[in-house]
Amino acid sequence: MRLRTLATALLATAACSSELPPQGQVVLHLDTNAPLEANALFDRVTVEITPPGSTTPCAGCVRELALDVAKVRAGAFSFGFVPPPRAVGYVARLRMFRSAGRGTPRPASTIELVGYLPAVAEDGVVHLTARFRVEDVGRPRGTFEAPIVFERGAPAPSAEGSWTPGLAVECATRAPAGSTCFPGGAFFMGDPRVNPVYGDGSGSAEHLVVLSPFYLDNREVTVADVRRSGLALLDSRGRLVDPEDGTRDALDDRCTYSLAPGGFEDRPVNCVSFPLARAYCQARGGDLPSEAQIELAASARGTRLYPWGDHDPTCADAAIARTTVAGGEDCHPDTFPLALRPLVAGSGAKDRVGDVVDLAANLREWARDVYARDDQPCWASPLLVDPVCEQGDPDVRSTKGGELARTPLPYAQERGSASGASRRDLTMPTVGFRCAYPGK
Repeated sequence: MRLRTLATALLATAACSSELPPQGQVVLHLDTNAPLEANALFDRVTVEITPPGSTTPCAGCVRELALDVAKVRAGAFSFGFVPPPRAVGYVARLRMFRSAGRGTPRPASTIELVGYLPAVAEDGVVHLTARFRVEDVGRPRGTFEAPIVFERGAPAPSAEGSWTPGLAVECATRAPAGSTCFPGGAFFMGDPRVNPVYGDGSGSAEHLVVLSPFYLDNREVTVADVRRSGLALLDSRGRLVDPEDGTRDALDDRCTYSLAPGGFEDRPVNCVSFPLARAYCQARGGDLPSEAQIELAASARGTRLYPWGDHDPTCADAAIARTTVAGGEDCHPDTFPLALRPLVAGSGAKDRVGDVVDLAANLREWARDVYARDDQPCWASPLLVDPVCEQGDPDVRSTKGGELARTPLPYAQERGSASGASRRDLTMPTVGFRCAYPGK
């Protein structure tokens, strides 16, 4: 038995005469409705052929192939298999998956087909088509005991890119001042390279997510922004100030907000509660961004661990690991220092996506979601549309991104795809926020 890749043919029938032996054979064409070029969700395919009565591939019957969009579109992304004549019971297990830098296929980011291969005569070619449908991600079709039946013939035409939820959709509304449009479409939220070892972090499990287009503030909300909003009767802990004498509990000395204008008006506001942050965004016609929206922006649609790529930053690259020293500030990448107040927006040279800055560091940011771990019901479905978690304890809310106090490793919530939890009424010097707005 031999498994052969038709690597150079435009048509499988043309390749069979020159690349395959003259015996009877099955040529299985692979097609998909997923986009494979712009906003590609998958990049590799594995092929395994198992003999009758077995779930273990036969010798030489395993291949891993890089998806080739030109060959898929031409109906020529295929392989040939030469079984013994009239042998019944061969099965093909096919998996199309997201790989880049992440290893072998994982159920949540894989489309799996297990299908029957028909018997063949001493000569001649049987053409079949196996179609990977994005809506089947995380839900295998067929088993070794009950394989599906592949379509007869070659794909005509290819369905590549016809799954419309995967296509980017530009914003159709007017941009709020100081914001950037992030086109909608599909991406994989979560990354198996994330190691949530700090606190109650999550983010290593993958979920295919479809988002509507949205706008996101270019920077974290500043002290001056909150002061101008008219919400200044609430202090930065989200509590009403006594209208007679203005008394309130003392704030952490790293907090930037003050009742009277001070020296930190241009700094991101920290020590801010979830209710106050959300009230500010809603007053502007938006809301706090969802976990999925923040991650799409910070991870370049699920293709990077950080806004700048996969490598860990230096102190010059992002606002991380800063501490107070005589005469100013210093960076201690291997320690856990007492952080300064947040820096002016955009202080990290690489922590930016276009005009949007500080997505990975400076402050962690409130998300709209109730916090839930990867294995809880909010994230159970393999395909999620505009997800916002509303199950669980409403007083425990998600935060995303990194903060000034730490280097990105090993703290998982500082990676683009990870999240942590904070009580909604807590006002920490490491947490701020920005707003999101509908794009349609």
